[in-house]
Amino acid sequence: RLQGTRASEPAPGERRRHLSPIGRHLEPLGQSFTGRQPGSAAFALGVPDLEFFPHDIWNRIINRCQRRLSAGRDPRIRINGIQTLREAVASYLVSARGLHCTPEQVDIVPGSVAGIMVTALTLLGADDQAWMEEPGYSNALGVIRYRGAATVPVPVDDEGLNVAAGLALAPTARLAYVTPSHQHPLGVTMSLARRQQLLAWAEQQDAWIIEDDYDSEFRYDGPPITALQGLDRAQRVVYCGTFSKVMFPELRLGYVVLPPELMAAYTGVKMPLSLYSPMLMQAAVAEFMLTGHFVRHVRRMRDEYRARRDALAAALQQHLAGAVTVGEARGGMHLVAYLAPELDEAMVLKAAREVGMALMPLSSFYHGSEARAGLILGFTNVRPEAIEGYIVRLAARLG
Repeated sequence: RLQGTRASEPAPGERRRHLSPIGRHLEPLGQSFTGRQPGSAAFALGVPDLEFFPHDIWNRIINRCQRRLSAGRDPRIRINGIQTLREAVASYLVSARGLHCTPEQVDIVPGSVAGIMVTALTLLGADDQAWMEEPGYSNALGVIRYRGAATVPVPVDDEGLNVAAGLALAPTARLAYVTPSHQHPLGVTMSLARRQQLLAWAEQQDAWIIEDDYDSEFRYDGPPITALQGLDRAQRVVYCGTFSKVMFPELRLGYVVLPPELMAAYTGVKMPLSLYSPMLMQAAVAEFMLTGHFVRHVRRMRDEYRARRDALAAALQQHLAGAVTVGEARGGMHLVAYLAPELDEAMVLKAAREVGMALMPLSSFYHGSEARAGLILGFTNVRPEAIEGYIVRLAARLG
């Protein structure tokens, strides 16, 4: 560069024009993460309480697995995950979630979103349509759009995804993404009738369903709900789950259960992406599951989180009656508080931040229709005895 000259900076609009179509499409998703409060903040979404995690047991397992790996036993990278973990996951899902699967159908991924992405790359063409829940999970929407497919917002009501609405909007869609056990973010459970309608549509249209079962381990009211995959006789469902919500987020370990006919194509798509999970973590989680510690931890945290759910719902109903309406929360790690029409969502969120609460606006989960105002409150990282105090302080701020 010539001395004394200075390259002019392009205007922000010019910079943006150099983005790819996908970059422009997903830029708002990236912007939505700017300024979010850390996951350790009270009422953050989907954050487990690590105080109750059996750290001593986990550390002993890690040390044993590290010694085995250091001794050079089975050092090969396994694209779909180590066999012991695939076996442990399949066994758990068959008994706990009612799946029909074998270890050979299980793929281990660095988080469930990675599995959704590989599935989308395997099944969707750039001109295909995909049903997405409205409101729904932004990260799933992002990876479907990353593929270049057209996303079709399908409304969710008290019975889950409205299949009739999906049929009216895009009857020949190639894929549907759903969270049937605990809809994200509304918390409703998809009814049996809707599940059957969705499966029938997939079979008739030769379409696929991604079932994201992100926190179904925590069911507080009523009997456990069989996964959608367990009802699927035509093998149209790709089932995704994660360990991060049950154990700890830094684990970054999830799994995908695929119909046998998809396994080869899915694996071929995954290979060049290098989406491998560390063997040490895989081996440790496998031992944690096979020795019964995983199930015991789930049971303990289910009881603990139920108490927190109850405390939060009671506090909201007592101290913010008239201001909010508490949504369905039979399971999961969060609940929805719908705001009264006279309340401004942004103003309520500001008041919540001032008292140390990291809440998510319900409106941010809408992507194609008029948004409903409300609050998403994660209750799993706040002790039961502290919950009411936060709600009292928020109520005082709101006057």
